[in-house]
Amino acid sequence: MQNALKSVLKNPALQLALEAVILSFLLYWSFFSWLAFIAFIFAVFYFYFSPSFSWQEYLSSFLILFVSSLALRPLIPAESWWGIAFYAGFFGLFFILLGVKNLVFINRQLLYHFFNNTLFFLVFLVFFLTNKSELFLLKYFLTFFVIFIIFKELLDCHINFERPICPISIKRNLMSAGFSLLTIQFLWAISLLPMGFLNSSALMLILVLTLKDLVFNHLSGLLNRQVILKNITILIIFSLIIFTASNWQL
Repeated sequence: MQNALKSVLKNPALQLALEAVILSFLLYWSFFSWLAFIAFIFAVFYFYFSPSFSWQEYLSSFLILFVSSLALRPLIPAESWWGIAFYAGFFGLFFILLGVKNLVFINRQLLYHFFNNTLFFLVFLVFFLTNKSELFLLKYFLTFFVIFIIFKELLDCHINFERPICPISIKRNLMSAGFSLLTIQFLWAISLLPMGFLNSSALMLILVLTLKDLVFNHLSGLLNRQVILKNITILIIFSLIIFTASNWQL
């Protein structure tokens, strides 16, 4: 047993998997014990900041993942299928985040994009699962801020600006603010539809993926009529699928 544990700790990927399993177990057990809740908070910060390199680059994603897990924890029953999927999903997300931060994976950019998209989905889940009538302005402002820092981190990590008209940081902040403002408008509109939280979150994710693809094509100089039509077509098809699968309750 001791030799097996040593071999696991020598393999970076297996070590990350072990850490993610520990965090998922502590998060699950925190539903029943406050000691496990304290242990989870301690462990999640310890695993992220050790080793200490590259922690600044993905700090926003880490904090949003951490807060989202705490926010969704009391909203999803631990013993339900949703609970099992939630804790399994958290295992995968923390495994990816640690692997990207610690330079374990080869294709880090693709995995980070997947992680970034899932982070958006978690934020939408938290929004639609909570009571939207309470603290209306504060909730929308916080959601706007979270969307801003998620997208800003994506730009900071993975987009190279060529011949910027204004300083890079200013341009990225303006693009992130515009993206967040447009997203929050869609969020407000979808919140008025009589759909379930899962379908509403899925529809928002499709909209965000469409906006992100348009932004990336614009930055790379590949945005044209064909790209726009492709995105509109995909958006319409998936929106129709979501609307058809929704249980409308007027």
